[in-house]
Amino acid sequence: MYGLEAISHNNGWAISVVGGMIVFTGLLSLSLVIRLFPKIIALIENNGTPKPKKELKKISKPKIPAPVIDNNIKEAVRQYRHLISWMGEPFSLPRLIELSEKRGLARPYATISQLIHANIIQPDGKGLFLWHTE
Repeated sequence: MYGLEAISHNNGWAISVVGGMIVFTGLLSLSLVIRLFPKIIALIENNGTPKPKKELKKISKPKIPAPVIDNNIKEAVRQYRHLISWMGEPFSLPRLIELSEKRGLARPYATISQLIHANIIQPDGKGLFLWHTE
């Protein structure tokens, strides 16, 4: 007798289920011991008295400073206006970043961020962006 028939005949399915349960129980108990281990060590080090819990301090939101626009913004405007006129409007911001990296423009993420904060590049409300000309 071979194969699945032999497994069924010799209670192989029951043995495999019991073995899986034993492994699962062992891993569960090991994870609990690992989780409680730091607390047990802390109790031993403090002579059996637990440390009082520290109160969480309320963290205020950090104030974001206004963006600093480089003096070279006019040159960046000229370069990016050329790229955007080649791409067409409305344009995708990831595509603009990709093209600016391919062209070797300096710090494309920071420059595009400055152009957005200066309202030179504006969102169109549909996930794309427009070049704001005045």
